[in-house]
Amino acid sequence: MRLPEDFWYPVLQSREVGRKPRRFERLGQHLVFWRTRDRQPHAHLDRCPHLGAALSGGSICDDRLVCPFHGFEFDAGGQCRHIPALGRQGGVPKGMAVRTFPVREIDGLIWLWWGKERAEYPAVPQFPLLAEGWRHGTIAVDWPVHYTRAIENQLDVAHLAFVHRTTIGAGGRSFVEGPHVEADFQGIRVWVTNSRDEGRVARSPEQLREAAADRRPSLSFLFPGIWLLNIAPRLQQFVAFVPINERKTRYYLRVYHRHRNLLVAKIFEAMIGLSNRFILNQDRRVVVTQTPADSADAHDDRPIGADRAILEFRRLHAALLARGGSSNQAGAEHGRDGCRSDVSPGG
Repeated sequence: MRLPEDFWYPVLQSREVGRKPRRFERLGQHLVFWRTRDRQPHAHLDRCPHLGAALSGGSICDDRLVCPFHGFEFDAGGQCRHIPALGRQGGVPKGMAVRTFPVREIDGLIWLWWGKERAEYPAVPQFPLLAEGWRHGTIAVDWPVHYTRAIENQLDVAHLAFVHRTTIGAGGRSFVEGPHVEADFQGIRVWVTNSRDEGRVARSPEQLREAAADRRPSLSFLFPGIWLLNIAPRLQQFVAFVPINERKTRYYLRVYHRHRNLLVAKIFEAMIGLSNRFILNQDRRVVVTQTPADSADAHDDRPIGADRAILEFRRLHAALLARGGSSNQAGAEHGRDGCRSDVSPGG
C-alpha cells in the first residue's frame, strides 16, 4: 500500500486496545495490539518470526506476548525472551524478534509511526484548537474506498448542494466563492463561502485572502489524515482517516462541543452521531463510484477552481510519496513559502 512515510497515523480508538492481544488490519498490514500492565499500548506485525503464526491468537503472560503455536515469548519491544522447547537455560537465537511499531496514545486515539526508526520522534499532529475544554463523542464508519478518496471528499467544497441537498446542503447554495487555500507539508487550510447563485461576480483571490486574514479556516487538514470542520465557536467536527488497505478506509468521526451537563452531552452526541452517519452515507453513495480507486492515479480528471483544496492535497501527497514521505525533508527543501492560496487548476 502506497503511504507517505515518517508520519504518525491514527489507527484505533483507545478503547479498542486491551490486555488481550487483538488483530487489526491497518495501513495494509495485519497488526497485533495489546497493553502491558502499566496500560501502555504496543503494536507488532501479527506474525511470529518462528513459523509465521498469528500472535494475536496467543495470550499475555508477565507482560510478554506469547505465541499460541510454540509458546515463544516476546517483550513489548518485540524481542524474544523465552523459547519453551529450548528450556529456561537455553539461549534465544539471534534475530528472533517480531517487527514492532512505535505507538502513542493521545485524547482517546492510538497513533502508529509509519516510517524509519528514530532516536526521537516528532510530535503527533494535533489541532491546537482542541487542546482543552472540549467534550466529544465518537462514531466509527467503514467505507470501501481508498483513503485518498475519503480525504478528498471532505476537502470538496462544491458538492454540498447536490449530494447533501436534503441536509447540510439545503437551500441550493451551489455558488462557491473561492476557496482561498493555504497549504504546506504539514497541512491544508481552506476558507470558503457557499451561497445561492444570484449572478454576482466572485471576489478576487486578493480579496479572498484579505477576508481570510481575520477569521478561522472553514476547514483544516493535517497530514497524514486528520480533518477539522469549523461549525461554530463551540462546535467542531473532527475526522481521523484510517487507511485499512487499498480498498477500505475507516472514519473515526467526532463532534467536539462544550456542553457541561453530562446527560445533555451524551444525548447531544448520540443525536449528532445519527445525523453524521446519515450525512456520510449520502457522500458514500457517490464516492464509491469514483475511478480510479486511488486519486493519485486520476490523471484524466479535469478540475475546476472550486477544487483548489483537492489539488493541493494531490500535489503535496504526491510529493511526500515521491520523497519517501519525510515531512521534515520536504519542509527543508521547499521552506515555508510552499503555501499556494491562488492555485490555478490544471486542465
